[in-house]
Amino acid sequence: MKNSHKMLSIEVGLIIASLFCMFAFSINYYVYLGIIVALSIGMYFLLKPERVKERFDLDILLIITISILFYYAITYFLGFFSGFYYTSYSRKILTMIINTISGLLVIISIENIREVLIKNNAYHKSIVWLTPIICFLLEVPTLVNFRLFHTRVDIFSAFLVTLLPALIKNFTLTYITYKSNKKNSILYQALLTIPAYYVPVFPNLGEFISIVVNITLPILILLLIMNISTIKFEKVINSRNLRHKKILIRVFNVLMVLIVLIMIYLNCNLFRFTSLAIGSTSMQGSIDKGDIVIIDKHDKTPKENDVIAFHEQGRIVVHRMVNIKDFKTVNYYITKGDANNDVDAWYVAKESIVGKVKLRIRWLGWPTVALSEMLAQGSTNTESD
Repeated sequence: MKNSHKMLSIEVGLIIASLFCMFAFSINYYVYLGIIVALSIGMYFLLKPERVKERFDLDILLIITISILFYYAITYFLGFFSGFYYTSYSRKILTMIINTISGLLVIISIENIREVLIKNNAYHKSIVWLTPIICFLLEVPTLVNFRLFHTRVDIFSAFLVTLLPALIKNFTLTYITYKSNKKNSILYQALLTIPAYYVPVFPNLGEFISIVVNITLPILILLLIMNISTIKFEKVINSRNLRHKKILIRVFNVLMVLIVLIMIYLNCNLFRFTSLAIGSTSMQGSIDKGDIVIIDKHDKTPKENDVIAFHEQGRIVVHRMVNIKDFKTVNYYITKGDANNDVDAWYVAKESIVGKVKLRIRWLGWPTVALSEMLAQGSTNTESD
């Protein structure tokens, strides 16, 4: 118990120190690197991790390697549709070597700190789960500089794009180290970090798809490792209850994968169907604010009374087509919001049509709408009057 109090004090101290340095100082990268390395070495010799027999090392290594290779295959395949961008890292050999060495030093140091904290608290799980927060905070200076952000929108965007995936990744890495050791966590980090210094181009997936993919990867690896742990534990104790648990976990995994695939399909705008959150009341009654609509992009020849999505002055509007106007042998569509008294003040050209609304899903778009309104940011993916 005394040792657990000591480790808890150390972890709380690390959290406070990390937050203080993050917001109070502008630390040079190499100064940061020196602090992380020194902290890692000091903690290793002062609090040597307890060695526990590992049963899942090889299984976890294979899961990590296969999953990350699959991740690269999927993202580069999507890149052929969405495009690629050149990395900002120098192509000079010496610079690449320096980047590799410094990157590996940060990875090894943080994973060493993670292992020391976990292995010294193997039987105090409530303390163990402070570890991903600490390692996340130690990693933040390599991800973002908060002094560059001036608005809530900038901070929220950085959180979604960079910090949230990093936080989830750290929970997965903590579980990996808890079940095996730091070698597998270092492998995970290295496979995702080091190639960026050598590969000249990366898929330009856009913010939304990048967020989904970078969140999905660590969750998928975590679920796979949990499955392996459960199955092996079941073989050891031959418990019927764990068989049922294994089935439930597999069903949950399948559902999670399906949900993620559907989200990617409907939001990446690469396929026939896409989704849109409704942010106004102009279609109230038939389509309410906070609903999500599914749009068929292949159906761009609407008939009277069809609900269509179209571009208008840099936004996407969802209104009903009420009439057709001929002008010099070209058809223009007259639209109207069901809750509006008059028709729209514009004519819609065929090339402005995104597609026809095929399905309405109630209330599912409220998180998107609420966040947009909270940040006072007009979303180009949300319908407005």
